[in-house]
Amino acid sequence: MSLYESWMEKAFSKEGRSVDAVWDEYLPKEQRIYEYIIGEKVKSLEGTVVELAKRFNMTAEEIVAFVDGINEVLPEKYEMENLTEESQISMQIDFEKLYKKMVEYKAEHLYNLTQWNRIFDADTRKKMMLEQKNARTVIKAEKIGRNDPCPCGSGKKYKKCCGANL
Repeated sequence: MSLYESWMEKAFSKEGRSVDAVWDEYLPKEQRIYEYIIGEKVKSLEGTVVELAKRFNMTAEEIVAFVDGINEVLPEKYEMENLTEESQISMQIDFEKLYKKMVEYKAEHLYNLTQWNRIFDADTRKKMMLEQKNARTVIKAEKIGRNDPCPCGSGKKYKKCCGANL
């Protein structure tokens, strides 16, 4: 069983629900890593799974869970099932992508960290938050009525022009 599979088995029940006790222990550890990365403006984090686990006082499974959480913002993504204790991890951090991903995942405890103040000012964070939230908003185009002027600019009614073949 891979480290990732082992983590998933611990963190989620057979029904797919989160195991609160596991997450209650993991989330503060994850937050400390982000506080370090953001606070120290760390753009690159490297080491084997075991080295990173030791460095951040976590288990190898928890480091794999951390990599899984940040994987989508990394330039080179990891195949989670293939990670072993000896796997070399090299994470290149893009702070804008990271912030937006935290907003997308609704991880308020992470995107509201005070350490972000050293990376982006309040206006920039607000702008990025709105961009990210609006990226998920579906805006329906205004429906063209049969008797409305055709949007192609021909001057004809829609039903006699572009809408004729629908």
